[in-house]
Amino acid sequence: MTASTTEGSRAFIAEAFAKWARGEGDVFSLLADDVVWHITGNDPAVSRTHRSRQALLDAAAVPLRERLAAPLKPEVKHIWADGDDVIVQWDGTAPFPDGTQYRNTYLWILTVCGSRIVEVTAFLDIPTFKAALARPRP
Repeated sequence: MTASTTEGSRAFIAEAFAKWARGEGDVFSLLADDVVWHITGNDPAVSRTHRSRQALLDAAAVPLRERLAAPLKPEVKHIWADGDDVIVQWDGTAPFPDGTQYRNTYLWILTVCGSRIVEVTAFLDIPTFKAALARPRP
């Protein structure tokens, strides 16, 4: 691993989150089709490993998005990088249709290969996420 690899990976992810925060897409568009995305924890409804971009979108990203009144907006707290691995600590917020807010704190460990994210381990407040998914779709 080299400093240039580390800085390149860090810059790639930092720019992806910056664009997402500006409403110019999201990180999910950078996932490899065969990404391995592991959601940590012991809740069988949420904590599992998805073995494709589409599986993750179908199980987690789209169901959350369908319940929000606006796209999830990330606020990055810190980014660390080591070679192709990047850790992002961030808060995500978005309004629900009733005017209340979805707020969750995330820590994602991402592995970058070229211009794609190929593996992710995601830590989040699972009860908050599940409460959002329990809301009716508007």
